[in-house]
Amino acid sequence: MHRVVAVALVLFVVSVQPAVAIGDAAHAEPGSVERAVDTSDTTQIVDSTASPTIAVDTVLSLTPDRPGSVGVVQTFETPEEVTELSVTLDPQSTVTETAGFSHVEGQTWEWDGRTDDPRLRYAMAANRTTDRQGPMGADGSYLYADVGEWALVQQPNVGLQWRYRGADSISVDRSTSVDGAGAVGETTAFLGPHEEHTRQVADQEITLIVPETAELADPPEQILDGLGNASRALQIGDHDPTVFAVAAPTNRVNWAVQGVQVGDTDFWVQANQPVDAVGSVWLHEYVHTRQSFRTAESGRWFTEASATWYATLLSQQQGVSFAALSNYLERGSLRPQAGSVLADPSDWTNNANYWKGALVSGELDRRLRLSTDGGATLQRVLATLNDRTSPVTNGDILAAVASAGSESTRDAAERLTTTSDAPTVWNREAHREAFGADAALLRVGFDPATDLRATGPYRNTTLDTPVTLAAGETLAVRTGVENRGGAAGEYAVTLRVDDEAVAAANGTLEPNERTTASLAHQFDEPGRYTVSVAGERVAVEVREPATPTVSDVAVDPTTVEPGGEVTVTATVANDESVPGNVTVAFTRDGGTVATRTVTVGPDERETVTATVELPASGTYRVGAGDRTADVRATTAASATTSPGFGAPIAIGSVLAALGLRRRRSGA
Repeated sequence: MHRVVAVALVLFVVSVQPAVAIGDAAHAEPGSVERAVDTSDTTQIVDSTASPTIAVDTVLSLTPDRPGSVGVVQTFETPEEVTELSVTLDPQSTVTETAGFSHVEGQTWEWDGRTDDPRLRYAMAANRTTDRQGPMGADGSYLYADVGEWALVQQPNVGLQWRYRGADSISVDRSTSVDGAGAVGETTAFLGPHEEHTRQVADQEITLIVPETAELADPPEQILDGLGNASRALQIGDHDPTVFAVAAPTNRVNWAVQGVQVGDTDFWVQANQPVDAVGSVWLHEYVHTRQSFRTAESGRWFTEASATWYATLLSQQQGVSFAALSNYLERGSLRPQAGSVLADPSDWTNNANYWKGALVSGELDRRLRLSTDGGATLQRVLATLNDRTSPVTNGDILAAVASAGSESTRDAAERLTTTSDAPTVWNREAHREAFGADAALLRVGFDPATDLRATGPYRNTTLDTPVTLAAGETLAVRTGVENRGGAAGEYAVTLRVDDEAVAAANGTLEPNERTTASLAHQFDEPGRYTVSVAGERVAVEVREPATPTVSDVAVDPTTVEPGGEVTVTATVANDESVPGNVTVAFTRDGGTVATRTVTVGPDERETVTATVELPASGTYRVGAGDRTADVRATTAASATTSPGFGAPIAIGSVLAALGLRRRRSGA
């Protein structure tokens, strides 16, 4: 009976440009079953519930003593169905330690088949350079870099080849983390101190990583506002659940580009780039995350053209003037780029796919809107192309234009993409006719210094950051939402605890309308949490409620007649950082005669009082908590016995004195 052995090859490739890895299956033994795993088939790689799974855990770390490289530790968990495993590392990797692997050749290492959780430790070159030119180009040469104190890197490439038996297929699940401060996206990682800001919008969570050394041109919440508005505006297919954006520091690295998008959801932009500039780099790279199509040569122009056009249009809808938009698009009508044939990349000059491509995309968008009375836009073309699985040709683009609009619009698209003809920029009136008034421009504001409150059983007060709560308290968050645009728009504000949505507020705002959106969450368990809202993150520590104690007691008066009452005043202190309640027992000779419950805030003092009756003559010990004081109950006569004569003695002395006086008179 022949043993059935399957052979599979998979290469995880992280590349700046969209890429598909294709490899030959390894040679199998006679009678074996061969399978090639293509990285574009994500179900075979990600769906770890459908079949036995090879888990690849990658941990990245800074190596400050070796700038230009980062440390990598990769641990492989193999199911029992896998009998052989070989790993091919990135060419710019230097292995420093292995467990369960032996070197084969080049960058390929082979598992011994016995060691559980075999491991490779190596240094990976982090600096990646390019001589890329174009509108997104910059003065330097770096696409990724490590300066020692921080690093912006691609996650490691790793090729896997394995043999297996007893299963229909083997899936691969990979995870990446940072040892120390850092954050990871799908294909990109930042290592070093940073702040993380998030925004939930349109079924998508946008994460903005701001390194400690980055000097932003705009506040994080303004960048997230711009990206969030773009997310709402682009209706070109399903949103990716997450987007990972990094504000790249500019003080130590000469970057080759103003920004770059990689994989499906990751991009970085130089921190000094404003989000509200015409053709914003932030918006340009975000649009790329929404393009899921691949292109053939003739369709290549549309990738950058549509990103440039929508970055321009979105920036105008978010406040840029029409004059700025017009001047920006005007570059597409200038020679030499205006004479380039877009469908023929070999004919491009002076970044024609960006400049002429953006102008042509805008012109087609304008014609589609006019020919359908606003019923269709270029977004419908993008959505159609996103649904394709084969590379998009210029013919596919023309067909999508015809389907969205009319044959006349298709004819214009063919002329503008297959000849040297170029459109001119339309005027302000034509722009208003086609694109209407300004779009909604929603801004969400949140100030941790004034918009956080603690409510619940102990207090209702404004909080400072970092926040400390007692278990059972509710954190109330107030946000301000306004629509600065020219059309009504829907907003959604989400409160998240440790990245899990716990509360949300949504609604619609008319132009120039503003509102307050309040959200709240009760914390029942002690611990440390991270609360995020409107792009801001706040650290919250929850502790057990404080137990205040009586620090002092006072009694007034200290002497009363039998059956009288004294007032006992207790000072209750709380020296902890959270509030708490305490029930104070007021006592007389050890027995409780009254109770009072008091709430005391952090590092505060409160007083509570109770009256205590002294039923009969005598000395009593009254108190509150563990503090006491002595008081007396006595009649009025006995109250004057000391110092001096008592009352009976005083009266007798007076009478005796009178008698003595009479005797002396008689004499």
